[in-house]
Amino acid sequence: MSASENWETHKRVLCEVQEKQKVLHDLATSHDGDEPCTGARLQCAKAKFANLKLEYIELLIKKKLMNYLENVPQEEWSSAGVTTEDFKETRRDLKKTKAEMQTTEEEIQEMIAKANTAQEEFESKLKLLQSKLESIEQKRNKLSQLQTERSSGLSHDQLLQQRSALQKAESMLSSYQTSVVQHKQEISKLAEAKEAMQALLEDARPNLEKMKMERAAEMSREQCMETWCTNTLQKLSHLSGIKEHSLHGNNLTLELTSPSDTPVNGLLTLKFKDGEPPASQWRLNDAEINIESLDIADLINEAVRMNDVVFLVTQVKSRLYSHAPLRHEIETLRNRYALDWLSDEGVITVILGDKGQVVCSLSVDAGYPGMGSIKLTSVEGLHEQIALESFQPEIESPTITDWLDYLHNKVTSG
Repeated sequence: MSASENWETHKRVLCEVQEKQKVLHDLATSHDGDEPCTGARLQCAKAKFANLKLEYIELLIKKKLMNYLENVPQEEWSSAGVTTEDFKETRRDLKKTKAEMQTTEEEIQEMIAKANTAQEEFESKLKLLQSKLESIEQKRNKLSQLQTERSSGLSHDQLLQQRSALQKAESMLSSYQTSVVQHKQEISKLAEAKEAMQALLEDARPNLEKMKMERAAEMSREQCMETWCTNTLQKLSHLSGIKEHSLHGNNLTLELTSPSDTPVNGLLTLKFKDGEPPASQWRLNDAEINIESLDIADLINEAVRMNDVVFLVTQVKSRLYSHAPLRHEIETLRNRYALDWLSDEGVITVILGDKGQVVCSLSVDAGYPGMGSIKLTSVEGLHEQIALESFQPEIESPTITDWLDYLHNKVTSG
């Protein structure tokens, strides 16, 4: 069959299809849709039309193919391999296009979701803004109403009073502005004075630094002098044997030290009281020393009568110096003998003998050891009576130690 005959056959088939399509359309439009038979026929016609449509599409493809074969020379026809490659390339492009379309569709869906979310937020904010605008509008209307009521409720006199008050306020504001100008001028003057003072300060700064250095040097000299005075006072206290011990209330305690060969220290407490007018000076009221064997009652009475602290301190120190050897000697003898020293009476009682059965008493003169002497006053507990005159150390001007050693040897040997 030639190409022209094929073309005529396809043309005839297409014409039949078109006529059948027209008949189907007429059937669909000429009968009432409520009748059952018409609806069934319409459904059948539609199914038949679908089949005819597919045949029509196939015929169109064949028509285009026949036109290509009729119009294109055989030399220019594509080979099967080229067609297959073109088809594969077309399929690859189609898959790629589908993938891109899918990706684009997903992006579009995501953008639509974001747009919907943004739209919802925008609508929510718009509603909130509208509610706020409505609230502001209500408040504005209420304020306008209140202003209207207030202006309508004010009388003429009240308006005049407000106007008068406003004028007074403007007058006060004007006066305040004048004061502000004056204050600004004063501030400007003060700033100039401040600059002048700063200039003077800068000029005086070198002198001030010099004075600071001189003051520091003076303080250093004073500190050195204070150190020297303290050291000197300590040396004088050591040389004089008098130094301050403590001060409590009206009582001042001095520490008196004896010479180093007979070291005996005493604490002399001076008690003061307020003086009587008109002098109203401190007066010596009493004194005491922590050495029971040193009697200074006569010195205290005389010093209180004369209110002479120097007299009391010097006399007590002199008596302590003279008393120190006696006290030192007695304290040393206590380690060797069982003795008792009655300082008020000037009597030393000592227990001697192998069994401690002999008791001897010695009388010590007030001037001992410088001027006073020692005298044996009694010996008790001997087996036989011996005259006191027979007890006499062979040493001239014996001391208490000489006496006790002599008596100890005498009683023990006897």
